[in-house]
Amino acid sequence: MANVDEELTIRRMLADLMADQPPEPPSRYAAVRRQATVHRRRQLAGVVAAVVILALAAIAIPLGLVHFGPTPPGAPSRHYRISQQRPAHDAKSGLIATGIAAGQRWKLSVRHTAGKICEVEQFPPGAGTASSCAGGSPAAASRSGDPVTLAGADGSRWQLDYGTVRSDVTYLTVSYNNGQVIPVYPVAVFSARYARYFAFAAPYSAAITQITVFTGGLGSGSRVLAYTVPFTGGGSIEMVRWLEPGQPAEPRPERAIVGSGRVNGNAWHGLVNVGPWGTCFAGVGNAVECSPRTAWPEHQTSSVDQLSSSGSGFGFSVVFGETSRAVSYLILTTTTGRTAKVFVVSVADRKFFAYATATRDPVVQWSAYNADGQQVGSGRPMQ
Repeated sequence: MANVDEELTIRRMLADLMADQPPEPPSRYAAVRRQATVHRRRQLAGVVAAVVILALAAIAIPLGLVHFGPTPPGAPSRHYRISQQRPAHDAKSGLIATGIAAGQRWKLSVRHTAGKICEVEQFPPGAGTASSCAGGSPAAASRSGDPVTLAGADGSRWQLDYGTVRSDVTYLTVSYNNGQVIPVYPVAVFSARYARYFAFAAPYSAAITQITVFTGGLGSGSRVLAYTVPFTGGGSIEMVRWLEPGQPAEPRPERAIVGSGRVNGNAWHGLVNVGPWGTCFAGVGNAVECSPRTAWPEHQTSSVDQLSSSGSGFGFSVVFGETSRAVSYLILTTTTGRTAKVFVVSVADRKFFAYATATRDPVVQWSAYNADGQQVGSGRPMQ
């Protein structure tokens, strides 16, 4: 059971989350790389999965939806307008897109020089030109994988998101929470060997409500290839799960705290977000880990599936996972014989857990129990 101070900390977290205010955008010209990974089993910030369990409290508290339903007081305004133009092809300039946002013109280009891919942003006028570069070659053209891949975003008063498309994508539309639907046309800035690039502007990540991709010719010759409802609750745009034309955008979005506590004097909490995007976990350090999973897999042989580990940079990390319906709680055992009981939390007719882990006295085993106290499984913690 969390003490009074921890409960107050949690309530303050909930008040911030209920305000539906996305985090501040990245610094003026910081490039933010985003990638949604299925069943990503890695730790952020290089924290080792050596574990000691302290002050665990599993609490299921529904939170406000990120961009569904009415805009709550204090939320970012939906009174904005966007326009975007399809640039004439000019391979030398590398121009991807240009447009007007908040009454100011923006444009974004991509260049490949000296073994680096550089994106160049101009927004707003008079603010100069900013660029950021990363080593490597452009992505190769391909008809496999996700229809759209976001490569990054530049932060300013508005953010510019850009990425690449699959070879069979003709164009895409971006739907905003102000009701606008903007067509976005990919541009072959490099040779035909490489994927085409696109870009679009957004006042904040949660303004993007849907991205739809089209194949075939333009106009009446095109047809919907797929669409996605992105997850934007972590302050970024995560395109995790692609739906077929006519497929309902299910399940209904739900969000809850599935664990919280304090380690080494530092408070932590773990959030799970379930919706048409799949399943996304948000832990410490603004880290977001997503999977397209929308249900417990029937073929899963283990009663516990440890899905993600998020490092804090303060000597501990937060582990997230899902269990079968039979599981009621977990008992974690460390190298020194200490044990901790972690309850699972029901969210969207599924069961999740989160626990804090530190670099001392690592957990060497988990055991899963049903409501009658019978053990239904055991295993080793994720590494």
